[in-house]
Amino acid sequence: MKKAVFIIPLIFIITACSKEKFVTYHFFSLGTIIDITIQKKYAKHLPEINKYINHLSEIILTDEKNINTAHINEKINISKETIDIYKRSVFYYNISKKYDPSSYTVASLYGFPEGPYNIPAEKDINNAKLNAGFNNLILNDNYFIKKSDILIDFSADAKGYIVDKTVEYMKNLSIDNFILNAGGDLFVAGKKNNEYFNTGIINPDNKTMPLSIVNIENMALATSGNYERYFIENNKFISHIFEGVTFEPVNNYKSVSVIAENTEKADGFATLFYLLDINEITNYCKKFNIAVLILTNNHKIVKLCNWEKYERL
Repeated sequence: MKKAVFIIPLIFIITACSKEKFVTYHFFSLGTIIDITIQKKYAKHLPEINKYINHLSEIILTDEKNINTAHINEKINISKETIDIYKRSVFYYNISKKYDPSSYTVASLYGFPEGPYNIPAEKDINNAKLNAGFNNLILNDNYFIKKSDILIDFSADAKGYIVDKTVEYMKNLSIDNFILNAGGDLFVAGKKNNEYFNTGIINPDNKTMPLSIVNIENMALATSGNYERYFIENNKFISHIFEGVTFEPVNNYKSVSVIAENTEKADGFATLFYLLDINEITNYCKKFNIAVLILTNNHKIVKLCNWEKYERL
């Protein structure tokens, strides 16, 4: 039996020489590497931005821990931030029950998100499935009630939410031209010396050749992929992405990227779309006015809902 786990970036920034000096700051938070590229004159603000991201992360992680350790019918006090994320998760859940933060009830048995990884006993999986189901977490004013022993993981939406809050924070510091990239959840604000920042989507089949290079301004880009976190056991590929109908790991695509007006929306839809077939994705990307890039498991690139209009000429 062999096991392996791989974690690699989903998006990278293509930089070039510029008139005004930009710097990129790297630090670990939200379970990933955060990259912030800003004008050098604003570098003094980077430590406080780092602190702000860590503060939001701690609030949400604490709320998740309190939810996951609470007893059935116990009153669970939670923050405004987590309520906001919960409501957005309900939005995606109502589009398709396949998007279900309570799938973590089952995914955690496999060792996700951080390991050690293994395929659990079938009886343990079946017992966890009986408790899973997002409708078992009830919001009452400013607290939650659990109706079963579910476990919740809001990471499919929380990271994008935190990026958007941090973008607001940075703009309040009069920082208008920057890129904030949280492990594939990215917001591009303004330009770099009146030229677009070039943003490339990682190609897992060829790391030296991006799937697409896009020019976006005051918009967000997020990618969900099966190569971000997974393990292999007994020749079985187990992705970290589980769906909420069967509560089984899914391997629908190599990656799904979404461009939207904010990072939470791009983040949430990238995860949701990974769980759907291409016909469903096409219908929803038209309805919600978002561009989509898909890399299928047979290496085909699919561009939907005007993705091409953002690509660098």
